[in-house]
Amino acid sequence: MPGKLFPLGGPVSEHDIVDREDFLISLETRLSEGQSIMLAGPRRIGKTSIALEVLRRIRTKGCYTALIDLFRYNSKKELALGIINACYENRSGIKKTTTALKDGLKKITGSAKLTAKIQDLEIALGLPAENRNDDELLTYALKLPEVLAQTDNRQIVLVFDEFQEVIRIAGEETLKVMRSYFQTQENAAYLFLGSKEGMMNTIFGDKRQAFYRFATILPIPAVSEAAWGTYISKKFAEKKITISHQTVTEILSRTGGHPQDTMLLCSEIYYALLEAGEDKLTFAFVQLGHARALATLSPVFDEILDELGKTALTRNVLMGLAAGKRIYSGLSNNPNEIKRAVDTLISKGIIEKSGRGTYHFIEPMLKDYLLETLEVY
Repeated sequence: MPGKLFPLGGPVSEHDIVDREDFLISLETRLSEGQSIMLAGPRRIGKTSIALEVLRRIRTKGCYTALIDLFRYNSKKELALGIINACYENRSGIKKTTTALKDGLKKITGSAKLTAKIQDLEIALGLPAENRNDDELLTYALKLPEVLAQTDNRQIVLVFDEFQEVIRIAGEETLKVMRSYFQTQENAAYLFLGSKEGMMNTIFGDKRQAFYRFATILPIPAVSEAAWGTYISKKFAEKKITISHQTVTEILSRTGGHPQDTMLLCSEIYYALLEAGEDKLTFAFVQLGHARALATLSPVFDEILDELGKTALTRNVLMGLAAGKRIYSGLSNNPNEIKRAVDTLISKGIIEKSGRGTYHFIEPMLKDYLLETLEVY
């Protein structure tokens, strides 16, 4: 974000994407060649930033692109209009083309040009009139990417962010409808992002599901400690702040290299240095920044804990893991119950299995928060 040394609160620019170049090249190549991809991982690890950078690169090749964020929609109609708007924007440059049509093009400067830009598509598909029912409107939306690409002799790449939300928005049957159109399109490729890994892996990996084997499932590579070290040192150097290898290591030991948590901790350290009028990063400032970052993250972590609170055993297992306890003793007489709790934590992107019977937190700062603010059994 502009004005921030370490960007926070949303997708970052290409200059702040750390250690993803090989992965970006792979995604760009695959999508440009028409292969559809699925990426799943916890929220706040940089999926959207990766997707936006891939779209930026693909546009430079003359391809059309569209980004549809499903968190924004609550109905089938909203989803359909979101797809239509994102596709039309490639021609019109107007983000809300369908809104412009509905409100009356005569009220909009250059309305004749806008009409001309989409008229041939309406001849091919029929105008998405307001009186169409939601199913007809969605059918129009799902046909549009291929018709647009064929008409303009372009490839088009569409990104569906938080794709698992289709089920909430329009029901599971809609997945079958989407697959039926997507699988016949030769000029469109799709990048599906999702933060609920369990649901995404089921949608794309279960042979009983509509999208089974439709997209290639790729793991999102972790950012190396060396790459983080280079990036952090460079950013502080831009502000003439002295930083040692030891303090960089300390920062990364506290965040585990989690993308947004690392940015947040570095940002809090930077502002602490500014407020103190210091230009040397010491362990004391790392500690202060860490405390401030935990305070900032507390609402995020509280939301996670509130959700887990619906199943007391799952929450207790999480707290036990934070405390380094042996979770299969003392929490339940039934090992299967413990396993289900662990599977839940894994599916929600809170922990990962690191070995036989051992697990680690995807966000080490969540573990720190548990140890510092909660009474662990």
